[in-house]
Amino acid sequence: MAEEDTLLSKDPESSRAHLAETPTVKELEELLSTGRPSCNHVDEVWPNLFLGDLVTAHNRFGLWKMGISHVLNATHGKIFCQGSHSFYGPTTEYYGVPAYDLPDFDLSPYFYPAAEFIHKALSTPGAPQRRR
Repeated sequence: MAEEDTLLSKDPESSRAHLAETPTVKELEELLSTGRPSCNHVDEVWPNLFLGDLVTAHNRFGLWKMGISHVLNATHGKIFCQGSHSFYGPTTEYYGVPAYDLPDFDLSPYFYPAAEFIHKALSTPGAPQRRR
């Protein structure tokens, strides 16, 4: 499985509206089942919430152009990971989960901290606007 990164862009108007409306599991399943397959390196999976791959996460200029202000790396490790606070610089918040792509790796201890990081990013005033 390829490295997955969650990339967050900040648009205060749309994120305020969506933070108040937490979808149900059924609504998420319906949304996912109606979506079209993607061949992109990055997709907006929720307003201002992007899911991207290693190629996207390692393209600092591309992230800047998209208005990405936060990167959550779900496979932070020593092999393929360039991500760190020093790699992204002072304008991008970074959170790395030291996970391994193995069937017996327990990822569950990182769910809550990752969700907190995403929530904080989407509710942080003054983060960069998404550039279109």
